[in-house]
Amino acid sequence: MQGKSSAFCGAATSLEVRYTGKPVSGWGGLVAVMRYLEKRGIRQVLTHALPDGRTSPNQIPVVEVVLALFAAVLTGGRRFAHVERLRSDEVVQAILGVKRMPSAMTLTRYFGGLVRSQIEHLSEVLGQFVLRRLRAPALGAVLDLDSTVFERYGRQQGSLKGYNPRKHGRPSHHPLLAMLAEAKLVLHAWLRSGNTASARGVKAFLAEALAKLPPDFRLYALRADSGFFVTDFLAELERRALPYVIAVRMNPHLRRTVAGIGQWTPFAHGLEASETSYQAYGWQAPRRLVVVRETIRERPAARGRKLLEVPGYTFHVLVTTLSHDPVPTWRFYNSRAESENRIKELKQDFGADGFCLHSFDGTEAAFRLICLLFNLIADFKREVTQNEAPRLLTLRTRLWSSAPSAAPTAASRFCAWVCAVTGANALPPRSSALPRSPFQFNCGAVYQPPKKSSAQALETASVPLPTKLTSSVQMMFLGLVAFPTNKT
Repeated sequence: MQGKSSAFCGAATSLEVRYTGKPVSGWGGLVAVMRYLEKRGIRQVLTHALPDGRTSPNQIPVVEVVLALFAAVLTGGRRFAHVERLRSDEVVQAILGVKRMPSAMTLTRYFGGLVRSQIEHLSEVLGQFVLRRLRAPALGAVLDLDSTVFERYGRQQGSLKGYNPRKHGRPSHHPLLAMLAEAKLVLHAWLRSGNTASARGVKAFLAEALAKLPPDFRLYALRADSGFFVTDFLAELERRALPYVIAVRMNPHLRRTVAGIGQWTPFAHGLEASETSYQAYGWQAPRRLVVVRETIRERPAARGRKLLEVPGYTFHVLVTTLSHDPVPTWRFYNSRAESENRIKELKQDFGADGFCLHSFDGTEAAFRLICLLFNLIADFKREVTQNEAPRLLTLRTRLWSSAPSAAPTAASRFCAWVCAVTGANALPPRSSALPRSPFQFNCGAVYQPPKKSSAQALETASVPLPTKLTSSVQMMFLGLVAFPTNKT
């Protein structure tokens, strides 16, 4: 097809506009992550994990249905209806390797027909797929438990009124998540009705989460907020010999205990630490408390509980089985804030709170698949870009939305390098002109000191750790050094 062209001339520039019949997309950069997922064997795993009882001769395979969901999430979709944005995108269709893109109705009908037993099978298969490559840090991994709120607008199953800090009285779901701090992975997730408390079912949830870990995988400690300060849960952790640091929910007896502490150790501007033992009603033995107080006059933005008996301070109280000094223990717990960032990314970047159906089981299936995609993107950042810091929103603007072409741009070179490294044999349309990337791992490598884990920062003993190599091609992609120019 012969293209038409026109020119607009100005005083200093001229702009030429051409029309072409070739497929064009703003999401050509998806080739990088999709080739990585193919190398990981995502199609085979989804085939084994997803049930399919449909009998229509015109049906779209369930693997392609889920890949379309992944593509919608990666390109910024937050609802099932947003899949429609990609239905006419031939480039994305070629990248996914599907004959035709499913409609939003196809997705909602499929997920809406799933039942509880199928959800459990899906979770088991996906957990084995992600965690089989998991390796624990030298001192063990830190497990963070947390819950969040998915606000709902409608009468979906399980959408009930409960704790909602943003919109009081709004129906919601109240999911529970277990996350590995160092690996930045979602180990396990439950979707629960909105009227459940944070610790509702946490013992069974913990048992399922621990069962997903490899037999030789070691946990250093568990961290959780005050919503999990429940006697039965503390006893369960001690029965499993799993160390923990959990924020304490204040009560009158505990307030009197904290107010009676007389010896405090200053360790920073306006901060003092201490420790004591406390035995609540129903406890078989006292437990250790770590207490930190902030001076409101010196730290006006101090957060914590105020006590009428001790004015001018706010207090933070932790219950723990760790034997470290109060200050390192408090800082170890504070690093749990990173799990809040993971939840924020799940909701804001992956749209985990937006893919909702009337069926509770269908909504949970979509939620667990999005958690799988979250883990795969975490592996993609760790193994391919070797930079775990960028969120999906950053990758979407820097990589996904940059279509690969013959131009020597960072995105096009990076996509070609990914395909070469992961062993992909074919590229989507408009990418065949790209030469095989000459860059390989460890070429022009430089040493980058590894980041200490929370457990390593807490321990006083020095533990030798292996160094980590960052190849020059990753530095080029991150803009730290310039891309080489071809000399003719």
